[in-house]
Amino acid sequence: MLTTFDQVPATPMPPQLTIRKRATAEEIRADLQDRIERQARREGNPPVCAAPLPRPSRVDRDGAPNWTVDGFPDLVSGGFGTIVRIVDQARLEYELVP
Repeated sequence: MLTTFDQVPATPMPPQLTIRKRATAEEIRADLQDRIERQARREGNPPVCAAPLPRPSRVDRDGAPNWTVDGFPDLVSGGFGTIVRIVDQARLEYELVP
């Protein structure tokens, strides 16, 4: 008896092409600050921290973000998860340029 899995050959999914916006560290920081402030307004809270300045990072694999941040200035208690989600999303959207 054949199952559905026996009838369909396993083929790997092709990698998806990601096109990122190119921006300087200051432009990315400004966007991060805007996102932090919008999130705070949605939650009815003060911003969890000031936006960190991105810096270049080593790219381990194709499509990986080419920047990171070193810390979160003035991070309020309980805001770590929020700021990490915001930065992670921005890292997927932006390529850091000089």
